[in-house]
Amino acid sequence: LDLTRCGPLTFEPADTAGFPCLDLAFRALTGDAALPIVLNAANEIAVAGFLDGRLPFTAIPEVISASMDEYEARFRRDVRTVEDVRTVDDETRRFASRHAQGLKSKVL
Repeated sequence: LDLTRCGPLTFEPADTAGFPCLDLAFRALTGDAALPIVLNAANEIAVAGFLDGRLPFTAIPEVISASMDEYEARFRRDVRTVEDVRTVDDETRRFASRHAQGLKSKVL
């Protein structure tokens, strides 16, 4: 890809209403240092549920947002070691799995 040959590029504000996960990514970047870990773990759980046919595509941002809210409200912690990262990841995956299960029962 040669950007010098492709012509003018036009940039517009991000459409976070149409792409809610983009807004969640911005939230993770500007929030607590562990929020990117939470976003990643919850996203992996939600996407796996979608790919397995257990969740609708539109449930992905719901699982991520709920996981980020839960982290901020209940299990916020300093992340200084690899073990801290693993703990946040594990706690998030457990919560996201339970939350996704609840969404599954609502949509099926």
